[in-house]
Amino acid sequence: MSELILNDADFQQMVMADQGKVVTTSLRVAAYFGRAHKAVLRKIANMKCSPEFNRRNFALVEYLDAKGEQRPMYEMTKDGFMFVAMGLTGEKADQIKERFIDAFNWMADQLLQRAMSYDHIRNELMLEYRQEKGIASLAGRTLQRWQIKKPAIENRIMTIERDGQYRLFSA
Repeated sequence: MSELILNDADFQQMVMADQGKVVTTSLRVAAYFGRAHKAVLRKIANMKCSPEFNRRNFALVEYLDAKGEQRPMYEMTKDGFMFVAMGLTGEKADQIKERFIDAFNWMADQLLQRAMSYDHIRNELMLEYRQEKGIASLAGRTLQRWQIKKPAIENRIMTIERDGQYRLFSA
C-alpha cells in the first residue's frame, strides 16, 4: 500500500484549534477512515471509558448538515481520538491514525509558536514602552530645569549685551 503523505493544509482539515486546545470531530474521523458517521457516533456512545475521561475528551455538539438540519457530532481531543481510533483496524486505518497524530502535533506546534510569537511581540512592546517612558521622564525633568534656568540665563544675556553696547559707545 502506498504511504499517505499529507501537508499543512491537509492537517488543517483534520484538526482545529478550539479555545487553545487541538480537537477533531467525529465527522472528520468518519470521512478520513471511510466509515459512516452514525457508526462513529455509535462507537463513541458505546465506549466503556470512565465518565471523567469522557468529559475531558469528548463534547457532544451539533452541526448543520447539507439540508440545513441540526445533527449531532462529537468534538474530541487527541486522547479522545486515540481512544476511538484504537478500535479501527487495517493498514489504511493505521496510516490514517499516524496522520491524525501528526496533525494533532502540528496544530499543537502552531498554537505554541503563535503563543511564543505573541509573548515576543508583547515583550518588545513593553520594552519600548518603558524606554519611551524613561525618555519622557528625563525630558520632563530637563524641561523643568530649563524653565527654572531660562530666566536667569536670559537676564545674563541681556546684561552682557547691554554692557557690550555701553563699551562700544564709550570707547
